[in-house]
Amino acid sequence: MDKTQVRRVNLHGMALQFAFWFGCCTYIGFFVSTLIYYGWEAGTAALVVMTMSVMVMFTEPLYGYVSDRLGSEKRICVVLLLTSAACVFVFPFALESGNMAFVVMVFAGFGFSCMQIAGLMDAWIVGLKQENEAVNYGLIRGTGAGAFALSAQVSGMVTASFGHEARLWMGGVFFLLGAVAAITFRPSKREVRRGEIRGLSVVRTIFSSKRYCLLLATAFFLFLSNAPMLTLLQLLIPEFGGTTAQIGTAIAMMAVTEVPFMFMTAFLIRKAGYQRLFVMCGAFWVVRLVLTLYVGSVNGLIAVQMLQGLTFAVAIPVAMSYLAKVVDEKVRSTAVTIFSVFMFSIPGILANLITSAWISAGNSAQSVLVFFVASAFVGLGLAVFGWISGIWGE
Repeated sequence: MDKTQVRRVNLHGMALQFAFWFGCCTYIGFFVSTLIYYGWEAGTAALVVMTMSVMVMFTEPLYGYVSDRLGSEKRICVVLLLTSAACVFVFPFALESGNMAFVVMVFAGFGFSCMQIAGLMDAWIVGLKQENEAVNYGLIRGTGAGAFALSAQVSGMVTASFGHEARLWMGGVFFLLGAVAAITFRPSKREVRRGEIRGLSVVRTIFSSKRYCLLLATAFFLFLSNAPMLTLLQLLIPEFGGTTAQIGTAIAMMAVTEVPFMFMTAFLIRKAGYQRLFVMCGAFWVVRLVLTLYVGSVNGLIAVQMLQGLTFAVAIPVAMSYLAKVVDEKVRSTAVTIFSVFMFSIPGILANLITSAWISAGNSAQSVLVFFVASAFVGLGLAVFGWISGIWGE
């Protein structure tokens, strides 16, 4: 892959990420508030989010395994983007119908489609980066963060002016644009011979790496501390007297601060190295959660979200760039999707289960953050251990 090809990969990857994350935010970013608008209880809405995470926990590695067997993430991503578009277009009709079975069916379809795409796209970009180090994951993923930020602000305004249905239909259009981008995007190149690696040998190959295992554990505890933030913002802002538009502003603040730090990932890795960046992310996560625990206003909540740039925005591209160095190409998609499950799905299940139970017991949504501060401390401790022990390496 020469410089011109790398430039095209970076630009095309940015287009794909933009379309996907813009569409994704219209659904995920406002999912809880949408259900509450249609008469669902807050605790029940949080449990629904948890159910989605349960689905992804089991299905995403399966998609990764199939991708490794096929030797391509591209074909699966195209199908899933088209399915996501269909589900988002239908979701408003399901909610309006009041038919619970219809709602659950559409919800399940979205869980089996859209919620699988991010991990497969990551595996796709990791594969291209393994071909050439100049492929910039941070730049590509940062464009997705910018799209999420823009979508959050636009979606909040569209919802306030035209309702939830208009926002969802807008999201469906962007999923279709994402499918077009995926169809025309270059696949990663690799040779996977049938029967070369399968079944339990895939698991043994992946987990034989100490670096992979430590990264998995560190990411789990750090992202567990991050998992409830979208749900809590949708509960705390109205609790503090805020509006749906301010929910969008808070989510936009989270996402927009990701962009510059994701764009700087390659520079940060060169200057600080992986081990220092893992420790830095853990430290700032602790600070962010402690501040969120004690803030008492909508403006305070929005301001604290600026620390997303020094936590989530650095952790994801640094982790994915590190995975490109330590995972075996033959099991790349499976390794990346398993990592995605431990980074998003399982933490999402636990975080929303804890949040739902805590709120249902009559406690404030803000007080549940004590648990997540502890989780961030564990993640920080693991990052420091990896640095001191030399496991991270460089």
